[in-house]
Amino acid sequence: MMKILLAICVVIGLFSCDSTNGTDSKKTGSSNESRPKIDTIQIENKSRIEEKYGAQWDFCDCVKKSDSLDKVLKKSTLSDKETEKLLLRADEVEKKCKLFLTDLQSKKPADRAAHQAKVKACLNGQ
Repeated sequence: MMKILLAICVVIGLFSCDSTNGTDSKKTGSSNESRPKIDTIQIENKSRIEEKYGAQWDFCDCVKKSDSLDKVLKKSTLSDKETEKLLLRADEVEKKCKLFLTDLQSKKPADRAAHQAKVKACLNGQ
């Protein structure tokens, strides 16, 4: 009885996942047709972010500056004044790197792995 119940759950799970993917690909014809929509969304997001926070820095600049701040902030020998100054700088870096921070939140795990590789390439290029 438990094996039948488990088998039914597995089959329902597979069909529910498959029906979503199958329906979407049949409606659009191919996954590439949704690409322009994603690009349009990214352009709109960039426009809104730049309107609110100003011009955004280059990806590698953001990675390098954030990494540098992280390394310094992890030191326990900083005075309160130095820590406050670094936190203000971190706020500035965050504002100039909003485009990359918001973009990462919407990525799939495979995209995040590619992002990590890109970050590593920036840091190795220092």
